[in-house]
Amino acid sequence: MATPQDADLIIKLYDLRRDETMRKARNYYFFEFFPKSVDDVKALFADREHPEYNAYFRQVTSYWEMAAAMVNHGSIDQALFFDTNGEFFAVWVKIGDFIEDLRAFFGPQYMVNLEKLIAAHPYGAQRIQVMKERFNTLSAQRARK
Repeated sequence: MATPQDADLIIKLYDLRRDETMRKARNYYFFEFFPKSVDDVKALFADREHPEYNAYFRQVTSYWEMAAAMVNHGSIDQALFFDTNGEFFAVWVKIGDFIEDLRAFFGPQYMVNLEKLIAAHPYGAQRIQVMKERFNTLSAQRARK
């Protein structure tokens, strides 16, 4: 059962997402970055023209990995977290199809907390599928521009 402490932590997580730099990072990650393979992620680390893209990618993914770890370890009530958050699914949609390649690049523990949290969600697979379709549409629209 959720406690007032759980609610307070969720509000704090929300406040962190409102930070100006985090807003830029989230905008980039969700609306501009449409990776098709690990090579698209690796390219962020070599992009000298837009070094902020690397930082944005790391900021968004590490934020949601941290939040997932808090839930997985019981610091935040899982049911309340699921009822008040959904963005973490979108993070996984962008990278989940090639997570093993990312783990070969970043290390075997990369995003294990987020993966575990999504697996624990009663409708996780359905949410992932819906978001994949949404991002595929966004990616196609972006490619046409």
